[in-house]
This record gives sequence, structure tokens and C-alpha cells, in this order.
Amino acid sequence: MRAARIAQLAPEWLLTYAGVIMLVSVLVNLATGFAQTTHSLTIPSMRDSLHISYTQAGILVTVAGAVRMGSALAAGTLAPRYGSRAIIGVSTMVSGASMLLLGYTPGFSLALVASALMGLSTGAALTPMMGLLAPWFEMRNRGVASGLAAAGGSVAFIVAGVLVPWFVNQSPDDGWRHTWRLFGAISLAIGVLSLVLLRDRPKVNAPAGLLGTSPRAYRGAWPLAVYKNPLVWLVTYLAFCSGVAHGVFSTFFGAYLSEENDISLAAAGWLLVMIGVLSVACGILWGRISDQLGRGRAFLVSFLIQGVGFALFWLIPVMAALMIASVLLGLTLRAAFTLCAASSGDHVPAHFAAAAFALMSVGAGLGSTASPVIAGAIADTVGIGWSFTLALGASVMGAAGAAFLHKIGATTSPEPVTARPES
Repeated sequence: MRAARIAQLAPEWLLTYAGVIMLVSVLVNLATGFAQTTHSLTIPSMRDSLHISYTQAGILVTVAGAVRMGSALAAGTLAPRYGSRAIIGVSTMVSGASMLLLGYTPGFSLALVASALMGLSTGAALTPMMGLLAPWFEMRNRGVASGLAAAGGSVAFIVAGVLVPWFVNQSPDDGWRHTWRLFGAISLAIGVLSLVLLRDRPKVNAPAGLLGTSPRAYRGAWPLAVYKNPLVWLVTYLAFCSGVAHGVFSTFFGAYLSEENDISLAAAGWLLVMIGVLSVACGILWGRISDQLGRGRAFLVSFLIQGVGFALFWLIPVMAALMIASVLLGLTLRAAFTLCAASSGDHVPAHFAAAAFALMSVGAGLGSTASPVIAGAIADTVGIGWSFTLALGASVMGAAGAAFLHKIGATTSPEPVTARPES
């Protein structure tokens, strides 16, 4: 009786191979999330250990973002033609190796190499992974599916928020190194699991509701339709605005709290945990909102809430306001990622979703690449708090773009495509 009730409450796809695809997507998001979120808490210790400035710390994140941008575009373009499974698995393993390298680096130069490898591998893993959701999930479920997958990246916030302060407290000099080594080992294991479990596509003629496990997908096409679609470019602009805000936050959140406002690293870590806990559920929430109300309206509301959070960080840096700001950012910081992933298969054929998400990733990459260096220069010149004005401005510009997306009613369906077996 209980099993039957659970089956009724569970989504239909959970009992098919799509559930396996979802599990792997959560884990890949977790692995890439380690690479993209851990810097915000390890940079203070890394600066002392490696004797680097804020600007150099920003360069590490910027290089990773720049390389990630290129690798995301390349992987998204190649995935429809050659398949996603091998690209995702190998790239996740390389990501783990780069984290291990960062954990053993003696100075800035090798840290720069490790950061570049981290950007290369995480972009190549995450883009085809999120694009792979479109062939396995119907359009009416893609928002929720994208939110569930993005929850893995949110869990990375929680894990980093708990472990980094603990490691640093146990070993002030090498705690940040232990963090990267542990995350690297976990990412290597996830890469192996991806190679074993992922499938590029359901069986072409599978009955409704029964997704197959065919190991080979329709391949051979170049995704030119993606680059000709103005709606994909508009969402890419929104991803850029989100990338600017996210780059500022992930680079200087910990340093701003601990060094400019005398808040302990442990307290900053718990704020990061709270943000991560909220973003786990809210990724799914924003996906559901976008499924019901449209992607444009969901983007608009998320950018407005995010902007209020960054304004509080900049204007009222007291603990109560910082907690409220952290709640607002926890509600929205992963929203754009979820909404971009959900949008990637809306306006192009499903097997081109990885390429569409790749273009959106380039937008986010441009934002997250430029913002740490700019914000770092602002921090070195007038103080870290002022760097959050950059994130606030990006949120306002994102809200304007989202309003336009909603106004033009970007709800068109992708062109019908008849799948054919690989020759």
C-alpha cells in the first residue's frame, strides 16, 4: 500500500532511466559546483599561503571563467555531433585532477595552471550535462528537471560552507589545501560514475513514458539553428548579467565578511550554508515557476530579489542586514542557471539543447570572467564593499532584459524534429 502511494506521488520519469540521468546530473553539478563556489571561502587562506593580492586572487577566478567559457561553447557544439557521455565523464575526471593540483600548488603560477584546467574541465562537463536533460524530459517538466539538477551545485555551497571553516580551523596553514584535495577525489569518482551510467538519448521509438537506455544517440548535426535564434541570444544576455553578479559574490563574499566586517570565517561559512540550503529548494521552485508562468517572468522576479540582496550587502553591512541579504541571495543566486537550462530546449530542437546552453554559458562566462578582476580592482582601490555595486548594477540590467523577454512572450516551441537512427 505504501509503495503504491509513493509511486502515485512520484513523477512518472523517476521510474524510468530518466531518473538515472537525473541522479548523474545532480552529481556532475555537485562536482562542478565545488570548482565554482569554494574559492569564496578559501581565498583568504590562499592569499596568506601563496602571498597573493586581491587582484591576483581575482585573476585566478577570471582565468578559470575565461577558459570555462571557451570549453563550454566547444563542448556544447560538439555534443550534438559526437555525443555527450564521454565528454561529461572525462571532463569531470579532469576537473577532479585539477582540484588535486590546486591543493598541492606551491605558488601563484601553478595555481593559475590548476585554475585554467578547472575552468576547461568544468565547462566541458556541465554544459552537455544540462543539455542532455532536454532529450530525456518533456518541455512541461524541464524547469523542474533543471532545478533538481542544479540542486547539486547548491549542495556544493553547503558542503563548502561546512568543510572549509572546519579544515581551516584544524590546520590554518593547509586547511584550504585539504579542502581542494577532498573535493578533487570526490569529483574523480563522479567522473567514473558518469562514464558508466550516462546515455545520450532515449530509444527513438520507445513507448510513451518508457525511456530506453540505448547507448548511442542521433548524431552528425551541427547546431547552426541555435546561433540564428534571437531568443537564445536574449537569454544569453540574461546569463551574462547573472554571471557578473555571481562572479562578484563567489570571489569576495568570504573576504568581505571576515576581513572588512570582522565576521569570523565560521560565521561566513554558516551564511554560505544557509544560502546553499535555500538554493537547493529554490532551484526547483524557480523551475516550477517558469514552467507555470513563463521563463521571462521568472527571470524578472529573480533578478529583482537578487538586486535587493546585493544592495543590502553594499549599503547596510551589519549582521542582521547581511543575514537578510544572504536569504535573498539564497533564494535567487542559482535561479538564472536553472532558468537557462530550462530555456535551452524551448526554442530549438531538443538534441541542440546542449549547444543552446553552451551559448548561454558563454554569456555567463563573460560576466563571471570580467567581474572578479573589475571587482578586485574596486576592492583594492576603495574597499571590498564597493565591489557589490557591480553585482547590483548587473541585477538591474538583468531585470530590464527579463522584462523585455516577458513582453515579447518568449514561449514558442522548438521546431519539430524527426529523430533518426545514427548511420
